[in-house]
Amino acid sequence: MGLLAYIFRLQILIGLASLLIVDDPLQPADLIFVFNGEVETRPFHAAKLFKQGLAPQIVIAQAEDSPAVEIGLYPDETEVAVGVMRELGVPGENITVLQPLGGVTSTRDEAMMLDQYVKEHHLKRIVLVTSAFHTRRTRWISGRELAGSDAILTISAAPHWKFDQTNWWQKERGLIMFSNEYIKLFYYFALY
Repeated sequence: MGLLAYIFRLQILIGLASLLIVDDPLQPADLIFVFNGEVETRPFHAAKLFKQGLAPQIVIAQAEDSPAVEIGLYPDETEVAVGVMRELGVPGENITVLQPLGGVTSTRDEAMMLDQYVKEHHLKRIVLVTSAFHTRRTRWISGRELAGSDAILTISAAPHWKFDQTNWWQKERGLIMFSNEYIKLFYYFALY
């Protein structure tokens, strides 16, 4: 068994990463919703989709500030994401930052904010932008949280700039993201 695992190790590693990734065919939408985190990928991908004319609006929920952010030593990740999108040509009036009390702390919090926004604005088509390895969990939790709405959710996987499912194990960041995502996926399934 160990010999077979060694012989097929590349296919196994690629397959395990591919299980995490969902990347739907995209159609014009009412808005692009960007999940916080991975400011090196997600806002870049959202800006690209916006500039392609996929949706007229980008929405992101304000993340909770850490103590280092609160004393000004570290930038706020939501502000960085908005800054990236604006720098890449998305007009400020086309970016909405949702302001929940205390900020969002999880994918579920963000999906709950999106659900509220979708219902308030009677939106029908939403493109969810997140990192490729985060897409499976994002689809699952967003589908659960928006189950009461008529909105059609599609996922657009933001590619990482240093690795993908074919070589993630060769980069420390890839190992960390892969491991964390499987842990979080099982945690979400168990908790929700």
